[in-house]
Amino acid sequence: MKKFRFATIHLIMMGMILFGLLAICIKVVHSNTLLLGLIFLVLLFVIGLLWYQKQTYELSELEQIEILNDQTEVSLKNLLDKMPVGVIQFDQETQDIEWFNPYAELIFTTESGDFNSELVQEIIDSKCKGEASPSFQISGNKYSSYVDINAGIFYFFDVFVGNREIIDNNMLRPVIVIISIDNYDDVIDNYSDTDVSQINGFIANFISDFASARSIFYRRVSTDRFYFFTDYHILKELMDSKFDIVETFRNESQEKQFPLTLSMGISFGNKNHLQIGKVALENLNIASVRGGDQIVVRENDDNKKPLYFGGCSVSTVKRSRTRTRAMMSAISDRIKMVDKVFIVGHRNIDMDALGSAVGMQFFSSNVIEQSYVVYNPEDMNPDIERAIDSIQKDGKTRLISVAQAMGMVTSQSLLVMVDHSKISLTLSEEFYRLFTDVVIVDHHRRDNDFPENAVLSFIESGASSAAELVTELIQFQNAKTKLSKIQASVVMAGIMLDTKNFSTRVTSRTFDVASYLRSLGSDSVEIQTISAIDFDEYRQVNELILRGNRLTKDIIVASGDNEIIYTKVMASKAADTMLSMAGIEATFVIARISEHKIAISARSRSKINVQRIMEKMGGGGHFNLAACQLEDITAGQAKDLLISTIENTMKETMEDE
Repeated sequence: MKKFRFATIHLIMMGMILFGLLAICIKVVHSNTLLLGLIFLVLLFVIGLLWYQKQTYELSELEQIEILNDQTEVSLKNLLDKMPVGVIQFDQETQDIEWFNPYAELIFTTESGDFNSELVQEIIDSKCKGEASPSFQISGNKYSSYVDINAGIFYFFDVFVGNREIIDNNMLRPVIVIISIDNYDDVIDNYSDTDVSQINGFIANFISDFASARSIFYRRVSTDRFYFFTDYHILKELMDSKFDIVETFRNESQEKQFPLTLSMGISFGNKNHLQIGKVALENLNIASVRGGDQIVVRENDDNKKPLYFGGCSVSTVKRSRTRTRAMMSAISDRIKMVDKVFIVGHRNIDMDALGSAVGMQFFSSNVIEQSYVVYNPEDMNPDIERAIDSIQKDGKTRLISVAQAMGMVTSQSLLVMVDHSKISLTLSEEFYRLFTDVVIVDHHRRDNDFPENAVLSFIESGASSAAELVTELIQFQNAKTKLSKIQASVVMAGIMLDTKNFSTRVTSRTFDVASYLRSLGSDSVEIQTISAIDFDEYRQVNELILRGNRLTKDIIVASGDNEIIYTKVMASKAADTMLSMAGIEATFVIARISEHKIAISARSRSKINVQRIMEKMGGGGHFNLAACQLEDITAGQAKDLLISTIENTMKETMEDE
């Protein structure tokens, strides 16, 4: 039977009754002895009452445990309501949901506000059957879970809760972004002041809207350059979106009939903001020389490789005459500081490499006497042999073999690399290692294998050819001597090779240069004689074409016989010929050029970036003209690798769009 316990009101009422009884007794009873007896009885009653109250409030051990359990249950319920652990109680037989805590409700509640019982039952059922892993994902978040079948309890918690601080620290790394508007100077030259104001307004508004939407702090340092300051969290969002800002800017510019694109150089890291800024500027320069309309991202770490985004449009001419004049002065000043200059093209030298080397030797000879074109007589195509024979008969250009040049180099000598900027492609890596200083004149997009000792680099991917760049340098030099007829013809032949007789990649600058060379006596008959193809070569080119197959309706891949040795020129000519066919956007020709080496020539019109495809295979080039070389591989294996690379690149391009 449950004990009766006095409440406070009971004690007050009894106290007042006792007080009233004592007051009456004092008034009525006149005997002191009797009065003391009554007081004694009252005190005895109070003591008894207190003893009874004490006995009543003493709890048994079982009662104490029951109270403690009640308190623990309340505390545990409060804890489960607040901690980030999901708890769901279910019926062991039917697996119906009986109870869940607020965290479980938060995770499994749908957008409509309903608790997703079906998903919970599906997870519980799969775990009861042992079919599921200990973790599951909801809305991109990963949770680890445990099911107590006997108790009918399903627990789960966020896997990354313990790593939040580390993740947040990585996301807070500082990022410096430098934005440059491509071709801005050349574009505004063709517009009135009113139109220029509209262009500046469009650029400023676009950049401001972009920065404001992502809470990025930025500053405009010139009419065509901006600096952004943000953290890695924002950079990751941009990388996940494949930097769609590039395509958005290009499309909006085209809508307003402004032929503008933008490039970004981005770097990030921990501390050392000065170095991060320098790397960002280097990345912007790389984006520019690769043709612009793209982003280069590299962490402030020498061991990290750059990431490329964009580059989906054909390169445009970004050099100005002021820059060309400045490069002419800088290269001339550098040549004055050396005792000898050696000019080299790439391995398997073609007419553009030879023509630009001849032009650069003429440029150098106007500064110092000892300047030489270095070539490899053991590695020449028939057209190069005819050109070198004509140059030697002309006697105006100093030609030496690479073996002769090896013994002439001193510590004060300078190497000039033309028509290439990759160490792996140079005429001789052994010869390259003899020099501490290198000057580069090239029209291909810059790649990772760039010479670290390059003191000057004149790289313009918007130019038609290296011969065009060299000719412009000669024009601004204004030397008293002029190119000879043969020299001008060889340089012109280089331009004609890379432009396919002025049919592709030509600009007004190309025709200006061609006009200049023609005024010096460039002979079309001589060029035709040098560049002529013999019957056997012509037959092999056509054999390559006949071995072509459509990979898609607008892409052709041709693979030569693995047992036949072709030349790079044959592969190039076959790719050029197939590209001229109706409905074809890109062509790839695979040909064995030596016992252990396979070459791939790639060409495209304006929709497919073959340079990106060739870069993934270790090569490079331009948006619509590129190549690569593979060693110790069969033609069939090279074809499988090429097709896989094309398909993956096309898939990435579709995702970007």
